[in-house]
Amino acid sequence: MTPIDITALVGALLFSTPLLVMVVLAVWWFDRYDREPLHLVVGVFLWGALAAPVFSVFGCSAVAAALGLGPTAVVVWTGPVLEELAKAAGVILVVILSKEFDNPTDGLVYGTAVGLGFAATENLVYTLAGAGGSAVGGTLLLVLVRTALAAGIHAVSSAVFGGSLGFAFLSRRGGERSVWLALGLIGAVAIHAGWNFMLFEMESPQVVIPVARWIVAVPSLYALYLLALIVFLRSEQRILRVELAEEVQLAVVPGWVVDVIPYYRRRIRSDWWPRRQERTVLARLLTRLAFRKHAVRRLPEGKSQLAGLEILRLRQQIRAMLQCQTSVEEDNLTD
Repeated sequence: MTPIDITALVGALLFSTPLLVMVVLAVWWFDRYDREPLHLVVGVFLWGALAAPVFSVFGCSAVAAALGLGPTAVVVWTGPVLEELAKAAGVILVVILSKEFDNPTDGLVYGTAVGLGFAATENLVYTLAGAGGSAVGGTLLLVLVRTALAAGIHAVSSAVFGGSLGFAFLSRRGGERSVWLALGLIGAVAIHAGWNFMLFEMESPQVVIPVARWIVAVPSLYALYLLALIVFLRSEQRILRVELAEEVQLAVVPGWVVDVIPYYRRRIRSDWWPRRQERTVLARLLTRLAFRKHAVRRLPEGKSQLAGLEILRLRQQIRAMLQCQTSVEEDNLTD
């Protein structure tokens, strides 16, 4: 590898990896109602970048050696299965170790993070392998294509599993949870395997895949991803309206809460609460209360009673903030 090739490789990777990180942060930001803790999102991204590639590589080698599989079977079938399992493990760890995961949007965010983390490492490996005999332009093109296409497929496939895991979390029955998990994993593997199959067939001189198929397939996958994100966010908005309306009926919060908190543009305005720092805290408490109530409704009776204690604590914190503001306003009127 010449110094020019090394320069191209480093420059390309300095473009690729930050871009993937920016995409993760953008998806995290779009989860506007109940954003996941950023350190968990970063941790899942690192799982995808560091742990998942190691597990999948050793797993593929072991399975291929045990079953005597050739390169085609490993690339098209074994690889997608083991890679998706390795990435899915990172998202499942969040569910096991954290109380923050509670809906399909969370799963989509974590799935995107783990998928793009895996893609960042894969970009490095493939670029190092393919840049040796390439010119500067060829190296840059390799990384740009992988960033735009292959990285997106990893994000989409893992997001499919993450979203399904979110639906499994909301299911009351064990059978429903198993069905959602199975559908999510099958969908992730199918998308990944289909992509690998198209790539493998492109390298075969006997098979020609029309360019039109790529033009239709890849944007369609990304469009489905955006559609899923929009649908999940709309679902969260509906949950906020329903659950907070109940809190108004219980006299826990005033009526204006339902008109402000479920709507992002209204929530970021300053006219519903005077102090910005308190406004942010109160909005988070109200959204967390709504989503915790929604999650508790789907828990078995024994677990729901224990989880209800957190709901009581959130109500107490919200009442304290609202009463404090009411007292301040009354003092101002008196003065």
